[in-house]
Amino acid sequence: ENWSDFVFKKEYHLPTLEEVERYITEKGHLADIPNEEEVLKNGINLGEMNAKLLQKIEELTLYIIKQNKEIEILKKKGESNDIISNQILELQNEINKFKNR
Repeated sequence: ENWSDFVFKKEYHLPTLEEVERYITEKGHLADIPNEEEVLKNGINLGEMNAKLLQKIEELTLYIIKQNKEIEILKKKGESNDIISNQILELQNEINKFKNR
């Protein structure tokens, strides 16, 4: 796998953000990206590093798409809740008018 488009294949396991956070907390760098000590000791292959960086960008893109879908769902739930709240208020107003007769 020399190029990073494998990230977009169905069988690719995109780590959860919790897994990414845990890795960063434990290791102090992103998975598959060398840490500073390794780079200073061994240098980097620019072509290989570009492919790894593109992989991270593609993973970020997938996270953003997923989060956008979740935001849209939450917006729709919020709109539904607003409609229900308005209907409840209208019913309460009707009940109050009826009581005040």
